[in-house]
Amino acid sequence: MKIFLQNTVKGLRNFSKSLDRNSILVDKPWALIDSDFEIQKLIFKKNKELIMSKDGQVNMGKWDYLPEAKSLLIDRGKDTILCNEGFIDEAVMILKMDGTNNNFFVLANENIVPDLDAYAYLRNLRRQKLKIVTKNLTDGKNLEILPEDEYSDPEVGNSVTIDAEEISDGVYISKKPRVKYIIKNSIIMSIIHEVIYKTKNGGEIMVEQMDQYSYSKGEQVWVNGIQAEDGEYSVIGGRNIIVKDGKIFKKKLF
Repeated sequence: MKIFLQNTVKGLRNFSKSLDRNSILVDKPWALIDSDFEIQKLIFKKNKELIMSKDGQVNMGKWDYLPEAKSLLIDRGKDTILCNEGFIDEAVMILKMDGTNNNFFVLANENIVPDLDAYAYLRNLRRQKLKIVTKNLTDGKNLEILPEDEYSDPEVGNSVTIDAEEISDGVYISKKPRVKYIIKNSIIMSIIHEVIYKTKNGGEIMVEQMDQYSYSKGEQVWVNGIQAEDGEYSVIGGRNIIVKDGKIFKKKLF
């Protein structure tokens, strides 16, 4: 989760607001899920008092904003910590303990995120702001594709993540439609579409093709999950193909 937060802060940097606008921070019901997975409520008052409530037990502290460092100085009574701005908006704040790489505090505004699921909010916000295209994979995970722009389809060269984290090299298969994404260094190296064609004898073949809308010489052909036998296949609505060694050897005009 720390890597998710690191990458989310980095990706949403251009969309983050700042706590120099006290209206974001002050007199709002902020909730923090602590290391014990318990909810602590925080209210930052205009007079720089800090109300901290956990299981109905209230402690008082103090806070101050340091604009020159873009940091919150928080006196919790038992200690005083300095937290740097990570990502800030009206719904969620990600603060990072000063001097650390990934010691984060995540706070949710109860008025905007009533279920306090800040991570779900951040996932949805990241997908929306970065125009991420999500593909549901056969293993139940979601492949996140970062296209060149909001009008582009996924293509070779696009960066990919799963839950904002870089992924291992390999083949990732999406559901409906079935598409294979060959990934290396979290970059799409190849896209293979598994396209089903009906044949004139009432059967079906599946072609693993680079172009979503047409098949080409050299592409793999399968019948019922088994490599297609050598021979000619009459495709309804398309050019007949001759298969040799499980691959398209030739496309016929008739």
